Amino acid sequence: MSLLLSLMSAFASAGVFYLTGLYTDWYWYFLPLVLFIPFYLVSFLLVVLFAGFVGLFFSKKKPVEKPHPWFYMITVNAIRQVLMILRIKVRVSGLDKLPKENFVAVYNHISAFDPLVLLTRLPVKRIVMMSKPENEKIPVVGKYMHMSGYPAIDRKSPMKARRTVEKCADWVREGVASVAISPEGTRSKTGELLSFRAAPFSTAKKADCPIVVVVVRNTDKVFKKFPFQRTVIDMDVIDTVMPETYHEMNSFELSDHVRSKMLDALGQEDKHGRTQHEEGSAE
Repeated sequence: MSLLLSLMSAFASAGVFYLTGLYTDWYWYFLPLVLFIPFYLVSFLLVVLFAGFVGLFFSKKKPVEKPHPWFYMITVNAIRQVLMILRIKVRVSGLDKLPKENFVAVYNHISAFDPLVLLTRLPVKRIVMMSKPENEKIPVVGKYMHMSGYPAIDRKSPMKARRTVEKCADWVREGVASVAISPEGTRSKTGELLSFRAAPFSTAKKADCPIVVVVVRNTDKVFKKFPFQRTVIDMDVIDTVMPETYHEMNSFELSDHVRSKMLDALGQEDKHGRTQHEEGSAE
């Protein structure tokens, strides 16, 4: 998508430069470079509008059996553009700890950019984010999340929550996609690790798959620095917990085990207690 947008912007800038006749004066030669950035933003907006138009022909009411490849590709590439436009640089470490098979990734949640970073920086064929039903109501974005296979877990309905967990486990086990979930279930406004929910660990146990533990830092500083400063985000894969390690644990014990690893990596004390019991997550 970056190449497409760059070509559109370059042609538009060159067109304006040529059609206005400014190319006859050497001191206007800088104009295409100046116009490139606004034309790039306009081109991105046009792509978003086109994507929204295409999305009108698909219904969010229809359950998604598997992530739609086209919607998934557009979503991930659009996220890459957003990160670039917002001047975000991501430093990644620990990728050598990733398993070869599909996995469940868990991460600390301090900003809306956390899942976006994982989506674009974990080098896997396909990874979907477990979200919440409210996100599917966002215009254009919600439609693409739904069609890309980002499952929404409805904690108000134990039956629906259990079905979502089972679907995610099936996708991981069958090699359809890896799944990333924030075990906190909501954004931490202070940066402190909140209490965990058991759903991510129930998913991993049902899929009998590795659990990749990820810590992200500085995602909460993006809007504080934009547009005058670049935000450097750190994403660290701190460990992978293999199934043979947790076979004897229940979901809550496994959750506490992973939580302790995150707390150590973040250098924090446990101020918010152990794993919360929630319907639809118990084994």
